[in-house]
Parts: sequence; structure tokens; C-alpha cells
Amino acid sequence: MNTRKVDTEFVRKSFTTEKTVSDYVKAVTEIGLWESEKMMIEKYFNPESRILDIGCGAGRTTIGLYKLGYHLVEGLDLSEAMITQARRISKELNYNIAFSLRDAACLDYDDETFGAALFSFNGIMQIPERKNRIKVLKEIKRILKPKGYFLFTTHERDSSKEYESFWKEEKRRWALHLQDKKLHEFGDKVIRMEERDIFLHFPTKEEVISSLEEAGFILIEGVLRSELCEESEEVKKFSTDCVLWLVQKP
Repeated sequence: MNTRKVDTEFVRKSFTTEKTVSDYVKAVTEIGLWESEKMMIEKYFNPESRILDIGCGAGRTTIGLYKLGYHLVEGLDLSEAMITQARRISKELNYNIAFSLRDAACLDYDDETFGAALFSFNGIMQIPERKNRIKVLKEIKRILKPKGYFLFTTHERDSSKEYESFWKEEKRRWALHLQDKKLHEFGDKVIRMEERDIFLHFPTKEEVISSLEEAGFILIEGVLRSELCEESEEVKKFSTDCVLWLVQKP
């Protein structure tokens, strides 16, 4: 019997469960923008630019940007349940933010529409297969204006001593073709959470840089969150340490 590989529908379903949506709604009010995100946004994003928040969830980063004075921000997500909540929260706050149900791989915007874009909370690494992640990067580059910025986060597979033995064992399993057959590439992982399975690819820094080069982006910064600033305990509970990447379209 063939095992079905992780695909877009698998990812979509993982963001539609009641508890997941509830947790993302809480993050809008209880967490908001991380301090590290604020630092990068205020350093590079122009408040007068049109900004696209990809994989916006219930609006944590979109609404956070609006609160900071970036009023030309709009959000999109793969999950209809998330978009419904983002629209509700935005309306209750009387914020004029457009939220739409879209797939990051098919951004139906004209070329050079946005001055900046972001894909927070390791969202780009929840896209199965390297070729698809590069497709998304190219789409983001296409809809950015020249010199436009893109901010996103990833884990760094080789930076955590805590998981060193896990990845060593995974490498052995892949070499023997004993890996989880739902996965596409080494570095992929399906994580079982309370009521859902989530897919995440854990790249090396070299892998991310190579993908950015293939997509045609210029790397400006790639910094570990813990080295950039000290986040609140709420943020640390919400998300483990990650790398913040800031790249630019030529």
C-alpha cells in the first residue's frame, strides 16, 4: 500500500482544528509581534509601503504591523478558518486590513505590487519539498518592487545540540530507506501535537542560502533570534529559537 506523501492539503488541515485556531487567535492579543520581528520590521520596512503578510494565520503579525503604523498591510493564508478569525478580529478593532484565502505558491498579484513581504513563524518551511519552497520564493520576488524586502524565519537544523542525536539517527534511517514514507527529503519532520500533526522542514543555513540564491534574492541578514534580542517568556513558549532572514530583491 502506498503511503500518501505530505502535501498542501495535509498542511491546510493542520491549521483548521479548533484548538489550533484558538491558539492562534490568543496569540494575536497575548503575544503580538515578537521583539525581534519589530526590530527587523522597523529597520527595513517603510510604513508607506504596501506590505504582504503571507501565512498570516489569525493575524498576529498583520495586526501587529498595523498597530505599529504600517497601515498598507494585507494578509493571506491557506486556512479559511484562520482567515475568518483574522477578519473578525480586525473588524472588532476597526482596522482596515484586507485578508484573503490564498496559496503562497500562486500569488495572483501583478508583478512589483508590494514594497515588502513577510512569512513569519517558520511558515515557509511548512511547504513540502524544496522545489515548492523555491517556487514560493520566486513568486514573492516577482510581486515585490525592485529593492523590496522579504522577512521570514526558519529553524537551523545543525544549531541545536538538543536534537543532534535525533538528526544523526534520522540520517541513518534515510540512508537505509527506513524513514517515514510520508516525508519528501532529509530534514522533513511530522510533529505530533495535541490534536494535529504538523509538517516542518528543518534546513541548514547553507540550504536556505542556496535556495535564496536560486530564487534570485540578495541576503542582507540571517541572525538567530536569541542573538538578536531577549524575547518574553510568552514568545519563548509560543515558538522555539529560530533564524530571522532579511533578503532583498535586486
